[in-house]
Parts: sequence; structure tokens; C-alpha cells
Amino acid sequence: MTRREIVKSLNKLGLTKNQANAAVDTFFDSIVKALKAQKTVSVVGFGSWEWRQRESRMARNPKTGKAVPLGNRKALVFKPSQMLKNKLKG
Repeated sequence: MTRREIVKSLNKLGLTKNQANAAVDTFFDSIVKALKAQKTVSVVGFGSWEWRQRESRMARNPKTGKAVPLGNRKALVFKPSQMLKNKLKG
């Protein structure tokens, strides 16, 4: 699903294209702002995004096969809610 399709689905609620664009922009900007502040974002019934610490490890360059060290880092992960998982199962 694209951003355009999300805006189009909001038009079904009676919003104009500009209002729907503004709503989608505001929603995504709020999520990005919270994630930049290292906060967890939870959307009840959908899932949550959170930062997790990844330990350092050795990786391998697939082109050369040479071992490459990866340092400690934070990774953004999405965890779907149980409600979303159940809906996807059908």
C-alpha cells in the first residue's frame, strides 16, 4: 500500500484530498518525531515500533567473503499486535 492509497482511503470519510494529505503527513510526522526522540510508538490494535540495542558481532561481506566487524548499534523494530496477527490469519 502506498501513501497515495492511504490518502485515497481517507477520502471515503468525506475528507478532501488536501485534508487527507495533511492528516497523513501529521500522523507520520508524529511517529518520526517520537522515534527520533528514542521513544516507543504504539498503535493499539496494529503494533509498536521500538529501538533495540544490537550487540557487536562479526559479519561477512557477501562479495568478498571477508569478515567485517559490526559495532554496537540501535535498530528500529516493528512488533505487530496480537489483534493484527489474528486478522492476518483470517
